[in-house]
Amino acid sequence: MRLGFIGTGRISTALVEGFCTTPDPPTTILVSPRNAERAARLAARFPQVTVAKDNQAVLDGCEYVFLALRPPMVSVLGEVRFRPEQQIISLMPTRPYTQIAEFVEPAKRLAWALPLPSVARHVGPIAVFPGESSVVNLLARVGQTLVAPDLEQLRILWSSTALIAPFYALIDETTQWATVAGADRQIAGPYVAAMFHALAVLAREIPDGLYSNLVADAATPGGFNEQALTQIREHGGYRAFLEALDSILTRLGGAPPNRPQSS
Repeated sequence: MRLGFIGTGRISTALVEGFCTTPDPPTTILVSPRNAERAARLAARFPQVTVAKDNQAVLDGCEYVFLALRPPMVSVLGEVRFRPEQQIISLMPTRPYTQIAEFVEPAKRLAWALPLPSVARHVGPIAVFPGESSVVNLLARVGQTLVAPDLEQLRILWSSTALIAPFYALIDETTQWATVAGADRQIAGPYVAAMFHALAVLAREIPDGLYSNLVADAATPGGFNEQALTQIREHGGYRAFLEALDSILTRLGGAPPNRPQSS
């Protein structure tokens, strides 16, 4: 199996690391040379990885090609030649399907995928559309593949990834609060991170995605969690998250939902 990456940013790097550390790694991975430092580090670390001389060399040498370019650089796809039989996997959420489809002609097999940086450790979800088996099976090597029924739902899932930095910020703010309050940072940081990890593990055991029961179980009447939950809701804390998600979905070309104005 020969994989190619046009664009060697954070997500491409995580995918390459994930693929190369599976029990049956690809025979060849070609990465584009634009991000020379990242590409060189990958090539030095993994024998399967080679830095191609240019984007066309990536296309010429691979059957699966991941597109991971920053929006200003998408036009470079018009300067290279794709092959009809190639499987193209776009990692670019802000580019319309029709635009990418035109760029990759005569290739007809085009999919979108939504991996997270955690694929480097073979964990985390990977939303895919459409659910072509070859793409689903390939990405299942490095994460949990979930097939979106259409591009609109993929955009909604993509919007939720904007909460990665706010999530880490919550861990950091909580750790800083504990440190200022008098806790040792070397203890507070690992404790907070492990607590959120444990809560996520429990949430993953809910098969239908309905988490209100977890909220109710944790918010014991008169308890600390009920107090914190009430204060955060009264100050519109979750409203700020929802409004941020609305703005990201709008940026991706989707339509935000209508919701009551209460927090």
